[in-house]
Amino acid sequence: MSQDDDNNMGVDLGEFLEFYLLDSSEQIERLGAGLLQLEKEGENIGLINDLFRSAHSLKGASGTMGFTPIVALTHAAEDLLDRLRQGKIDVSLEMIDILLAVTDRIKEMLSQVEQRQEISVGFEDLVSSMRALLNGEKPVVPKNPQSVQEKDAMAKYVPLNFSLTQTEGEKMNDAHMMGHGVYQVDVKLAPGTLMKAVRAVMATQRIEGMGTVIKLLPSIEDLEVGTAEGFSLLVLCDEPVDEIQRELLEISELMDVVIHPYPDSEGVVEKPLSNQKVAVEPIAAIPVSTAPVTETVGGESNTQVHTIRVDTVRMDNLINLVGEMVITRTRLVQIGLDLKAQYSMDTMVNNLNEANVYLGRLMNDLQESVMRLRMVAIGTVFSRFPRLVRDLAKKTGKEMELVLKGEDTELDKTVVEVIGDPLMHLIRNSVDHGIESPEVRRASGKPELGTITLDAYHEGNHIAIVIADDGAGLDLAKIRSIAVSKGLVGEREELSDTDISNLIFLPGFSTADKVTDISGRGVGMDVVKKALNNLGGMVDITTRKGKGTTFTILLPLTLAIIQALLVEVGEEIYAVPLSSVLETLLVKRNDIKTVGDLPMVQLRGNTLPLISLQEKFGLPTPETDSSEVYVVVVGFGDKALGLIVDELRGQQEVVIKSLGDFLNNLPGIAGATILGDGKVTLILDVGSLIQDVLVKHKN
Repeated sequence: MSQDDDNNMGVDLGEFLEFYLLDSSEQIERLGAGLLQLEKEGENIGLINDLFRSAHSLKGASGTMGFTPIVALTHAAEDLLDRLRQGKIDVSLEMIDILLAVTDRIKEMLSQVEQRQEISVGFEDLVSSMRALLNGEKPVVPKNPQSVQEKDAMAKYVPLNFSLTQTEGEKMNDAHMMGHGVYQVDVKLAPGTLMKAVRAVMATQRIEGMGTVIKLLPSIEDLEVGTAEGFSLLVLCDEPVDEIQRELLEISELMDVVIHPYPDSEGVVEKPLSNQKVAVEPIAAIPVSTAPVTETVGGESNTQVHTIRVDTVRMDNLINLVGEMVITRTRLVQIGLDLKAQYSMDTMVNNLNEANVYLGRLMNDLQESVMRLRMVAIGTVFSRFPRLVRDLAKKTGKEMELVLKGEDTELDKTVVEVIGDPLMHLIRNSVDHGIESPEVRRASGKPELGTITLDAYHEGNHIAIVIADDGAGLDLAKIRSIAVSKGLVGEREELSDTDISNLIFLPGFSTADKVTDISGRGVGMDVVKKALNNLGGMVDITTRKGKGTTFTILLPLTLAIIQALLVEVGEEIYAVPLSSVLETLLVKRNDIKTVGDLPMVQLRGNTLPLISLQEKFGLPTPETDSSEVYVVVVGFGDKALGLIVDELRGQQEVVIKSLGDFLNNLPGIAGATILGDGKVTLILDVGSLIQDVLVKHKN
């Protein structure tokens, strides 16, 4: 069915496209997860029936929309699953491989549909393989083909050597692994262009608004003094190619822009799975059930829809509006208090304050309801990792399984969108460095099948995510030896096992004997730590030689509106997230002792490390010191730290605002907020402060 057919019938199917894409994506994810489960369980007739229904639903919806290639592919898969549920063929590894390849291929087709392109991805090879299975023949599991247009373009295209550093190569390979767009963007400048370097900077800035520029060739310096007629960019971007071209061609003196998919380190071109502007696999809408509930009233069927899909753009807009209302309410409360101080007996002032109290209750209820809407089950992230572990197991020749727990645990949508990449790094680390080969495991008395566990659960006002493996554990002696050789620690310096384990988070630190495309490229774990710090979280390690390694991540539940304790340091005011505050103390300066270069105080028989916010942020030193100081004790997991401040200003609800890309990575700062008097105040990143202070002191 073509678009002309739709118009002739008087039906515009375009308005249903969004719902089709959402439903099809859910069906594909259900198929992929079910196939992995079928591989483990074998002849599970209930599961096979579910897979058949998913394929049948996808075929029907695609037929209605007129997407013939998807119909042909799902029809062949439906035939195979139908024969399977009839007991005429058995589950086999080849069958699972082919059906998983079908899900990958349909994802590519749906990506083209989403970008409003004609479906040009081939599918005949997979149909032939499924027909061979039905006929009892030996099938061939094909690789993803390129469309005819892509084949012609790639035949004439030679990828440039961008001379990537290890970090840049890691970013590119990670993007390929997660199915994001990696492109070589070739730009031709108009003849006589005088400020070539400026044009390259402008092009870089345009693309940075949509994705990430890894490398520019030639460099800015060479463009400035050279005779190049253009330049090339290596880009990570999930926007449609024509959108990238359109953005760049708006820059004056850029004559032509040609974009090619750039291969990974093995020369394989991966196609992007989506065109969303996010750094991880996007969540286009909050995933909720759309199955209607049917009730019978007076003998007639009455269908009531109890759940709906909501686009995340609308959801984010609602969150922002509620945040602005919280700020405005705080301002009204402050105005009411100021008026009360001057006109305490005025009836109108008292009425205003009573209205503010009632408004506060309504705002609290509204905020709580909206924040619950923002919460998403972490299973949306966990669901992509069983397939990753399966593919990596086949690639490494190891036997392993991924056990998922706590998929229903909910946390903020923003956290869910960002946590995928750090988890992927840690799982890949477990696969490559943790789980041993079957021969090694058998020789050490372990079962040949290794286990990686991914778990999530609530812990107080935070969420804990645990990645554990039963592999070899970290080689602490080797880690220490490498750290000593690199000058990171002294040869005679005493370090606990935890201290040594945390060394793997240092930039460029690696214990790999050889470089692989799974891990061990000298980067990765520092990226994990940085990403978690940006989320206001932290990661801890426990390891036992020969028993395995466990990474425990702690994250805040929400990143939008929080309760905070306001503290005064000199002339500045900072907001400390109340969820991290354990207690406040008034400490005599004489009780503060310095161990090494870190001040400490005894608290109920334990030693509490301290940090002066005045020194941390380089604030002016007060002319006179008081004999006592306030200490705000903050905790994250099993770690605690005391923040030395001048005064406590009380508790307040604050809306977290981003500082923007330029100031986004300030150490110890999570964002900013606007107080009731209209002033901007910085919000402390407690997890970053704790981890940086304690790790720096130990290392």
